[in-house]
Formats: sequence, C-alpha cells, structure tokens
Amino acid sequence: MVAVTYDSVEVLARFAKRRRITYPLLADSNSEVIRAFGLLDEAYAPGSYAHGIAHPIVIVVDADGIVTRRFSSSGYTHQPDVGQVIAELRKNGDS
Repeated sequence: MVAVTYDSVEVLARFAKRRRITYPLLADSNSEVIRAFGLLDEAYAPGSYAHGIAHPIVIVVDADGIVTRRFSSSGYTHQPDVGQVIAELRKNGDS
C-alpha cells in the first residue's frame, strides 16, 4: 500500500511522523501522477489552496502493474472505506 498526494516531501514527512504512518507516502507536487490517472479534482482553480488535489480513491494494482479495481468517493473529506474495500476484494477473490 502507498499513498500519493500533491503535498511536498517535507509536509508528508511531518504528517507521517505525527500520524505514525508506516506505509510510503509519495509526493506528487506537480500532480503529474494524479493527472495521469484522471484523478485531478477540477473544483479547485490554479492559485487555490487545494489546486492539484486528487479525488479520494483506492486503486488496486495487480502484480503486473495493471489497475484491476477502483474505489472512489466524492470530495476530499470522504475517503473510500478501507474495510469495505478489503471486504469487497475478498468477496471477489482478489485478496
């Protein structure tokens, strides 16, 4: 598991330390990966504090690097429920 965000490496390091996050947090400061996956939240114009932010989503990638599932929610404050994602993957034999 990894997380990708438009935040800087420094911001992510502080956030990970404060929240005791042990999985990788990847900085996509120019939102290039976010755009490549079609995840950019267009609600925030250039110059806005949140310009470059992604829609919240869980992307499941197989061993060959192929996206096999996408679980999303609306708005950055409503994250996909990880427990529900795991249950759905197990139900479909994707675990």
